[in-house]
Amino acid sequence: MVRIRSLTALLTYVIGLCGMIPLFPWLTTFPRMILVVGLLSGLLQDRRGSWPLKPWIQNVLVVPVFLFYAFQFDRTNPVQPVISVLAIMLSVRLSGEKNVRHSLQIYALSLFCLASSSLFDLSPIFLVYLGILIFMVALALVLLTFQNQDNAMMVTVAELKRIMFYALMMPVLAVPLLVIFFPIMPRTQIPLWHFLNPKATRATGYSDTVDPGSQNSIAESRSLAFRAEMPRQTQNQLYWRGTVFNRTDGIKWTRTAQVPAEQLEISRQTVTQVIYPEPSTTRTLISLDRPVAIALPRVKRSPDGVFERIGATGKRESYRADSYTRGQVTQRNYANRIFYLQMPDHLSARVKDLASEIVLSGKDDRSRIAFLENYFRNGSYRYSTKDLATGDKAVEQFIFDKKQGHCEFFASAFALLLRAAGVPCRLVGGYLGGEYNELGGYYLVSDEKAHVWVEAYVDKIGWMRIDPSSFAFNAAEVWTVSSPRSLKFRINMALDSLNHSWNRSVIIYDFEQQMNVARSVGSRLQGISPAGIIRSSLPYFIGGLLCAVLYFIARRALVFCPREQRILSRFLSVVEHEYGIQRGVGLFEIACAANNSTISEFVTIYAGAIYHDRRLTDDEYRKLQKNIRMLNGSGSKKT
Repeated sequence: MVRIRSLTALLTYVIGLCGMIPLFPWLTTFPRMILVVGLLSGLLQDRRGSWPLKPWIQNVLVVPVFLFYAFQFDRTNPVQPVISVLAIMLSVRLSGEKNVRHSLQIYALSLFCLASSSLFDLSPIFLVYLGILIFMVALALVLLTFQNQDNAMMVTVAELKRIMFYALMMPVLAVPLLVIFFPIMPRTQIPLWHFLNPKATRATGYSDTVDPGSQNSIAESRSLAFRAEMPRQTQNQLYWRGTVFNRTDGIKWTRTAQVPAEQLEISRQTVTQVIYPEPSTTRTLISLDRPVAIALPRVKRSPDGVFERIGATGKRESYRADSYTRGQVTQRNYANRIFYLQMPDHLSARVKDLASEIVLSGKDDRSRIAFLENYFRNGSYRYSTKDLATGDKAVEQFIFDKKQGHCEFFASAFALLLRAAGVPCRLVGGYLGGEYNELGGYYLVSDEKAHVWVEAYVDKIGWMRIDPSSFAFNAAEVWTVSSPRSLKFRINMALDSLNHSWNRSVIIYDFEQQMNVARSVGSRLQGISPAGIIRSSLPYFIGGLLCAVLYFIARRALVFCPREQRILSRFLSVVEHEYGIQRGVGLFEIACAANNSTISEFVTIYAGAIYHDRRLTDDEYRKLQKNIRMLNGSGSKKT
């Protein structure tokens, strides 16, 4: 026998944990401590069967906590006080007696806590917790109905199984409705919880400036920056364009938004990508270099190939981009040389001397660029993120003394020397490379792939992409693309593919995608031919019908045999399973061997009918069914 009250108490703790665990990492220290104390206190008191903390005492203790967090409420970040109050209220209820009313309060608070955790991270694991919570709440509500009728009610294991089956069927039957209604229900343009979301604090792998002398080492972050659905590309095409830096003071490079107009000649041979950026504060839209178009409702496009979103940032979204990836773009009009030859007021003598040498190396921009490329290739420059030059003369030290640095040093020095030699140029910030997920068909690009390179303008050719970092003597070691095939790598790719599918299909499923689905379904329905469907499905229908006929023919002895034979077969199976008595023994021998009153009653009723050449009456048949149900679980394989 199982006590209903004990089972509902256990389910209440499971439901409470489903609300606590996803929210726990986002809480501050005090609410975490209260949650742990409340949970342990509730378990201890339930084990003892006494609850010294009365409900009115708990309510009084919650009031000052509520007031404390109410005064901490801030419009800039309202989430933390709210979730702290929810967590503490859940802890208080878990620490008290679990009567019907308090249990219902715990279920509601657990649902609110789980929903609050989605403000911070709405990953596929959220769906796991939600599924567990829904099934447990459905079962607990049914059991609470029995507990409300009789607080000391006890049921058998068989009865409990039936109760659990019917209780769990309710959410199971609701799942198909969820699947049907999710793609068709109306979508709000602003997410319901978005006004509460805290501002994203994660910055992307690049910033709005290039400042190579600011620190002596660079720590690499492996945080995901974005995913890009597209076919696999060669390494030299995986330059992801973000922003352009067109002004310099000799060390730091920044961006001026007012840039000269560019009339470009773009080939139609473009690569299409669907970009899924991680939430961040940047307005820059990343795409393969060089983007031709980005499909997003509100986008600001600059002539130098920079796209920026207009409006709120920090939420999950996706957009389509079309890019021309050859690394060279023809410009029909001449570039504004004055704008792209802007220089700092003062240059060191060593930089001026090297610039003069570059000028003397050739009469046109192309030959001067070639000279500077050879200078870097043969200058023993080393790519490194440690022991970097710092201070106001960091770029000069990199060129002539240290000769080691990361991409910002290479690009800044190269562009500074080009401008000093009269070659228009600018810096481009973005990413380089990425891991291709074969399972999902997309690239994963992390913050450690952040990169800076140079675009130089050459008359009659246009803008050329130049990556000075590739001229380092150890560039092959840095940019060699490995092909990991370890089990861990494949598991990580599979898990990331699952996470990406969740984000794409659930998190960022909006009104626009809903309309796309509707249009796709509509176009497919218009192309449907009823006659064609009938012709194509007829072979499958006939095959299925033949399989069904063969199955019923093979099972005809079981399907069409009289009910007397069917119930005898069930009886013999139960006796064999519970008492170990093999088939082939007579009914009266079974009754003697089992020495069980229920078996003896079955044999008497069955033999009284069959051995007198008559069919079982309905009352007799129901009694025999009851006897079989009573025999289930009653034996212990004894003979």
